[in-house]
Amino acid sequence: MPPSPEPTPPGTHARVIALHSSASGARQWDAWREHLPAALEFTTPSLMGYAGDNPWHEDTPVSLAEEACRLEPLLAHGGVHLLGHSYGGAVALELALRCPQRVLSLTLYEPVRFGVLRMHDTRTAWQAVLALGQAVREHVRARRLHEAGALFVDYWSGARAWEHCTPRRREAIAACMPKVDAEFAALFADARPLSALCRLRMPVRLLAGSASPAPVLRVAHLLAAALPNAGLCQLDGLGHMGPVTAPAQVAAAVFSRPLPTPAQA
Repeated sequence: MPPSPEPTPPGTHARVIALHSSASGARQWDAWREHLPAALEFTTPSLMGYAGDNPWHEDTPVSLAEEACRLEPLLAHGGVHLLGHSYGGAVALELALRCPQRVLSLTLYEPVRFGVLRMHDTRTAWQAVLALGQAVREHVRARRLHEAGALFVDYWSGARAWEHCTPRRREAIAACMPKVDAEFAALFADARPLSALCRLRMPVRLLAGSASPAPVLRVAHLLAAALPNAGLCQLDGLGHMGPVTAPAQVAAAVFSRPLPTPAQA
């Protein structure tokens, strides 16, 4: 069993905004709550299309900028720590770029900023994830949503992971696939170079699982090397869905040391 996270020092109050992954929702963080430090305000908003109060129409294009813009009111008073997983990590980076003075730190589990692969890496990793996105799109456009879901889940969670989902979970994932297709399009259209991301001066913690697909590991390494105040922590044995499959272990890694205070950030 992983060690319990260290409590936040007495007298402090940290605000964390946690952004979920694709085909998921704010409830993916529910299992984290019993592993959080004391005196922590933990906010888990839904991204576009994942809750009734944050609607998205299937014919509407998606961009990282629009996703971030909708979340900006949560940063109105500043002094927040952003936590993001996968697509949520990509959105968290965009939100920090838009409001750097309001973000104290970034903690990102395998953020899928695939644009950096297109612009700064060899073709192998980029072509692999591009092929995945194109295959998902073909299924979605043909309304083969369960086939799209199976492809998506097995890529990120391992072979035959779809088979082990409950029927209810399969239905929920299939219903999300048009939004996932739009998210792939947004990620592939991302044109921010690493030089733009280097403007982020707050502490950045990147986490990655040792068993994750090569493209997301490559993104994590590129970001860790480029961001001026970043470090990369590899979690042995975990995959891309580590925050969901091993919440206690990942939460322990995230909160293994106190979050930066405004004076430290």
